[in-house]
Amino acid sequence: MYMSSFFNYYRIGRFIFALALLISFQIAGLPYAIPRLMFILAVYSFLALLRLAVFTKKIHYFDFLLDIVFISAIVYISFGIYSYLTLLYLFPIFFSSVIIKTKKIFLFPVISAVLYGASYYISGVIAEKESILNISLHFLSFSLIALAGDNLKERMEKQEQHIKDLEEEKIKMKGYERLYRVSADLAHELKNPLASISAAAQFLNEGKNDREFIDMLSTETKRLTTLVNDFLLFSRPSDAPKEDVDLSETLKSLVNRQNSDKNSDKKITLNVINDAEVVANRTFIEVALNNIIRNAIEAAKSEVKISLKKVRSLEFGVQSLERILIEIEDDGTGIDDDMKDKIFEPFVTTKTNGTGLGLAIAYRIITGFGGNIIIDRSSLGGAKFKILFPAKG
Repeated sequence: MYMSSFFNYYRIGRFIFALALLISFQIAGLPYAIPRLMFILAVYSFLALLRLAVFTKKIHYFDFLLDIVFISAIVYISFGIYSYLTLLYLFPIFFSSVIIKTKKIFLFPVISAVLYGASYYISGVIAEKESILNISLHFLSFSLIALAGDNLKERMEKQEQHIKDLEEEKIKMKGYERLYRVSADLAHELKNPLASISAAAQFLNEGKNDREFIDMLSTETKRLTTLVNDFLLFSRPSDAPKEDVDLSETLKSLVNRQNSDKNSDKKITLNVINDAEVVANRTFIEVALNNIIRNAIEAAKSEVKISLKKVRSLEFGVQSLERILIEIEDDGTGIDDDMKDKIFEPFVTTKTNGTGLGLAIAYRIITGFGGNIIIDRSSLGGAKFKILFPAKG
């Protein structure tokens, strides 16, 4: 990952350097003194701009070869005048050794030395001892800078792997921390009904066959059963068998079920579109939506509104993706801001008789099938749960 970013920075820096060099030579009046040099600079600047405009994550050796050929050309044209220009070889050699594979780090030092030697050969001074020494020293410096770049690459790779290991360890520790917290909360939730059952059993063992103790046993046993079943549902993996689920029909079925409850006097308004299918598990989706609807009904004073529609969202500012949006809102007191980040955690509840697993189960199921839940303020005055699913297809 960092290699691709490093390469992009190199291409940007190369274009800026080429442009700055072109402007500097223009100010120095070299177009009149050495017109060929200005022509080569102009061509190189154009190619650098072209390579910058053609965005690619793939690293091409052509880029480094282009730079070395360009430097060799200006070294040859200014041969004997601007000897310090040979320092420019160090930049493509260093960056290539950082980016390319270790076995090929001497490829560009050799090419650079050969092209630099060609300047001496064309000029007719290759046979001189000073020329051979100069070329040899340049090749040595090219090789050393390549080794330095390769050493830096190894350090960067080790550092990146170390950071990756730390992040994985951090995620693992967070998982353990969450497991410990959930286990502690579960133990706490089990403690109260078990204490009631133990007390009732003790009274019955003493011969106190009061109906109140039998009812206590029945109530607390049901509470334990509900708690265990909810926890098992929460802990189940999200790789359940998937199928096409029509959310319109699912919501209609759940609302009809709630309306048939004679103990509820809350008004439920349903407004859905047809043909709203997602790929998920039908049973799990019903459980998730039913938990949120039931939560809204319990929080509402008199009214709950449920709507389903299709929306389009822009990702990366280019592609328009179709999603299915479900909004479940009530006219209750709403959810405090400090509770919004905790409301989907296990055993977090504001109800006196709640297990605190309903919304946690809903969140895990919905996100497990590629959806998301957002809590907002309802125009009715209470809470609004916005559920987004990727549309089928």
